[in-house]
Amino acid sequence: MNLSADLRHAWRGLCARPGFFATAVLTLTLGIGALGAIFTVYDAVLLKPLPFADAERLVRVTREQPPAQRSTISLQAFQEWRDRSGAAFEAIGAFSDDTRNLTHDGQAQRLDVYRVTPGFWDVFGQPLALGRAFGDEEENRNERVVVLSDLLWRNQFGADPAVIGRDVELNGESFRVIGVTAAGFRYPSDAQVWIPTFLPGDTTFHRGMNFLRTVARLRPGVSTAQAREVMNPITDWQARTYPDHHAHMSAGVTELKAFVSGGVRQPLGMLLVAAALVLLVACANLANLMLARGQARAQELALRSALGADRGRLVRQVLAESLLIGAIGTAAGLLLAGPAIAALTALAPDLLPPYNAPTIDLRVIAGIAAVALATLLLFGLAPAWRAAAADPLQALAGATRSQTGTRAQSRGRRMLVSAEIALAMAVLAGAGLLIDSLRRLEAVDSGVGSPQVLTASISITLPVRQPGDDNDEWAARAIGQLKARLDAIEARLRELPGVASVAIANRLPASGDWGWNSRFSIPGRTLDDQALAEYRFVSPDYFTTFGIPVEAGRAFDASDGTRALLPTEVLVNRAFVKRYLGDADPLNESVVIFGDQPKRIVGVVADVHQAGLDAPPNTEVYFPISKAAVGDLSVAIKVDGDALAFAEPLRRALHEVAPDVPVHGIRTMDQVTGATLAMRRFNMTLMSVFAALALALAAIGLYGVIAYTVGQRRREIGLRQAVGARALDIHRFVLADGLRMIVPGIALGLAGALALGRLIATQLYGVGAADPRVLGAVAAVLVAVALAACAIPMRRAARVPPMDALRDG
Repeated sequence: MNLSADLRHAWRGLCARPGFFATAVLTLTLGIGALGAIFTVYDAVLLKPLPFADAERLVRVTREQPPAQRSTISLQAFQEWRDRSGAAFEAIGAFSDDTRNLTHDGQAQRLDVYRVTPGFWDVFGQPLALGRAFGDEEENRNERVVVLSDLLWRNQFGADPAVIGRDVELNGESFRVIGVTAAGFRYPSDAQVWIPTFLPGDTTFHRGMNFLRTVARLRPGVSTAQAREVMNPITDWQARTYPDHHAHMSAGVTELKAFVSGGVRQPLGMLLVAAALVLLVACANLANLMLARGQARAQELALRSALGADRGRLVRQVLAESLLIGAIGTAAGLLLAGPAIAALTALAPDLLPPYNAPTIDLRVIAGIAAVALATLLLFGLAPAWRAAAADPLQALAGATRSQTGTRAQSRGRRMLVSAEIALAMAVLAGAGLLIDSLRRLEAVDSGVGSPQVLTASISITLPVRQPGDDNDEWAARAIGQLKARLDAIEARLRELPGVASVAIANRLPASGDWGWNSRFSIPGRTLDDQALAEYRFVSPDYFTTFGIPVEAGRAFDASDGTRALLPTEVLVNRAFVKRYLGDADPLNESVVIFGDQPKRIVGVVADVHQAGLDAPPNTEVYFPISKAAVGDLSVAIKVDGDALAFAEPLRRALHEVAPDVPVHGIRTMDQVTGATLAMRRFNMTLMSVFAALALALAAIGLYGVIAYTVGQRRREIGLRQAVGARALDIHRFVLADGLRMIVPGIALGLAGALALGRLIATQLYGVGAADPRVLGAVAAVLVAVALAACAIPMRRAARVPPMDALRDG
């Protein structure tokens, strides 16, 4: 017989035992589906190269200067890097983020804009589909030119090639379109428009203004370590020459791939390990099924051997069943992985880098097929070989009729079940630790005490800076115009029925964003050279709206910010007082920040976890919003009732008073703070799903072994009942068999849980990797599920009629 005949015979045999067939395929499907989904995402984010030319040579170059890490640099520092690092870099460029309002067909749209140097385009190999990029000529002449992203070109300009040479309006300024990027080029990932670093009327950038991010292309054959060696003398020279700005500075060189995926590398690695453990549980379960199946067929194979079939023929027949199970399970697993990937990316749409879409490709299929093949060879061939080697005379004589197999076979099955329980315990413990961490984080007081707050982001166009404009004159004009618009917006929002208070700020509190920071000094005090404070611009009702207590002094009032161009009054938070003022009365102190004139501290407010609930509060200084010269702002309204019900009234009111201002990102404050936990929820949810799968598979495996053992020992159970054993005695007999697998599994699982806990330690908050409460709870859940898995075979064993069992035996 050939392979096709073996497969047909195997198919008929499997269809004759649908329970075994379905359980084996489902087991493999769940294991491969889980691993396939996570491996696909892991591959897209961490293994595939970025979709750029010579992506492996692209790097980010960052300023490493305590206390800042991977930080931005000034224009002067970048130019020195560019001019002196030719031995390491084939091209080097810089960029900084910005936002602009595009006015097109009478509608204003907020765009994510990046100012880039001409070298930026050389780093990425001039990724243009139409026109050209701007170069040194436009940069040096301060020309207003723009390159559009392919997506913006298609959505806003109908993919019209004639857009090249046309003028578009950004923040009221006319920019000439000179290029459109190639389809698929996205760097940074949210970029919609690129403009030159210098524009007409721009202020002079001094060495202390660190705003540029640097990207470069390594020369062929140069490693990141060699590039750092080239950069070291440059940063040493800068530190010696400009100690006020570059003391203790060095340069970091990191592969661009590692840089953009650094935030998700560890979480995805953790989830990949968990999915692999689920697959191991599935494989152990499948192995147990195969062992039981092989033993049940011992007499059949012995009979065929006695009739002259050689061992290879018998092994091939049994292996054909394994191939069918593996092929169907792998195909079903891949089909399951597709919707699982869609669900996974939907669960974390903004958490995963967008450069490579996670789709199953040939590499993923090859990897999963290799896992399935290894499973088949390991757990299909061995049982087949053992079954084919059975003694025909012994099998035909019925010696195995009432036995559970040889001691080695029985011990092997028990060890596999114990391994399943141990692996399930490890994954379950990981899920328990993440759940407890999230629970503790959600219990942290963010510092924002008003739940019924609705927020929105707005982008107001500031006055155009013209060549020759005096900085102070332009700032005064911008601040005056912005204040008038904000006053009108605030007054209109206060008129909405149900609105208790209105706040405007340059950033929302507790939104996961550190915000801007600056050096400062305190008259009469000596501070650390690296003293930094985060600063925010806020309206008078900001603290009332967000429920942030004023602990000393007062909040801002309408008179603050009216006495001079720069602020004259500030508020600080509790962390600032504790770190820099100690026991002194903060209301008798002042701060020198933004200019040389001290600014009086008029109030102290409570701390807010601005960068996330797991980050400590930073030292903060608050300025009146009336002194802001920034167009990207957030508005918030504190309401009576359901905050989301005010979304449309808020949008309409803003459009009425400021029709040229784009409104976006309408969210409740609970959604804002909740978004800071998105990655942790993502990790916890997936780990919990894997834990549930592992637990279910382990329970199925335990149930299968116990049920099989009860069936094989039916005659022994009947004999025990015939000599007076009660139902409780039979229950104990079967339960003892289960406990011999459960207890070692939990003991081994504790060791696995400790190992996995150490692996995910950086993902935990307020709970140790070996937390006894979590491990105890996990063990209790596992024992309860395992006992439940033993319950049905126990009841079935106790109901066996003794005479029927003895007659069958």
